[in-house]
Amino acid sequence: MLFISTIFLLLYRGGNASRSEPVPIYLDNLLNAGREVYDNQSPPVQHDKEEVTVVELAMYIEGMSSFRTQTMDFQLDVYFQQFWRDPRLAHNETRRVLVKDKAVLHKMWHPDVYFANARIAEFHEVTQPNFLVWIQPDGSILYDTRISMVVVCTLNLEKWPLDSQRCHLRILSYAYTTEQLVIKWKEEEPITRNPNIAMSDMHIVDLYPGLCDGNYSTGTWSCVTAEFFVKREITHHVMQSYVPTTLIVVISWFSFWLDVEAVPARVSLAITTLLTLSTQANAARMALPEVSYMKAIDVWMGACMMFVFGVMIEFTIVNYAQRQGK
Repeated sequence: MLFISTIFLLLYRGGNASRSEPVPIYLDNLLNAGREVYDNQSPPVQHDKEEVTVVELAMYIEGMSSFRTQTMDFQLDVYFQQFWRDPRLAHNETRRVLVKDKAVLHKMWHPDVYFANARIAEFHEVTQPNFLVWIQPDGSILYDTRISMVVVCTLNLEKWPLDSQRCHLRILSYAYTTEQLVIKWKEEEPITRNPNIAMSDMHIVDLYPGLCDGNYSTGTWSCVTAEFFVKREITHHVMQSYVPTTLIVVISWFSFWLDVEAVPARVSLAITTLLTLSTQANAARMALPEVSYMKAIDVWMGACMMFVFGVMIEFTIVNYAQRQGK
């Protein structure tokens, strides 16, 4: 009988572990009592100058857009999670406390992390604000929110369209230096993603958590990075650029089988193929920003034009030699 009771108690506690309680009255009173009782302007360990508040981060990537070469950025849709411990909010409830009210969140201290190289970032508000806060009995807190952002990434296009890119999302604390707050990635699976993410011209190779330099003139700030390693899909560019230009070069070689005296036909064929290649090269350049270095597609287009131009030079030399012989 004792064994059965013990099993029942364990199952009951295990079943309740994943459930949440609303904010209890005494915790709500604590948050409303003012800064003399609970100071939401100070980190949890502000009273102890020897310690710093440690905030662990995790991120689940729900969606990701293609990398845009013209604006050199990409879009992210993430569930951003922050973990820290605030002993001031420890409670005696048997289950975690769930906070879904933004007014309550604003009364709590929470990290002021921001995305340093995000051009735009915004919270999701439909149909309700997409966030939650769990407060465990010992004061451990999880703050989870959904964020969409446009992240700046300086692309290296020297090998375009055969390139791969490494882009970083930099995350820092805005107001607290490393003497007060340290942010770091969780040790187990800090960055995960939706396996169904598909981009039109890129595919994700891997995601890496990392650290970055947070030294500024105003102090040293804790800084972490999320690195995105992506490779460009080549199929589209093979069909749209490489195959057509190869065929144009082969067509220009048809003039070798034309009679050397068929001047209009050979000149028309060479000029037409040269102008078509020029149009193809301009179309490829229109999709890219103006950069100061040569790209792989420029080398390819230049080589194709040299082959076609060589056909015209060959015809000119042969035609001149024939007329001189006569």
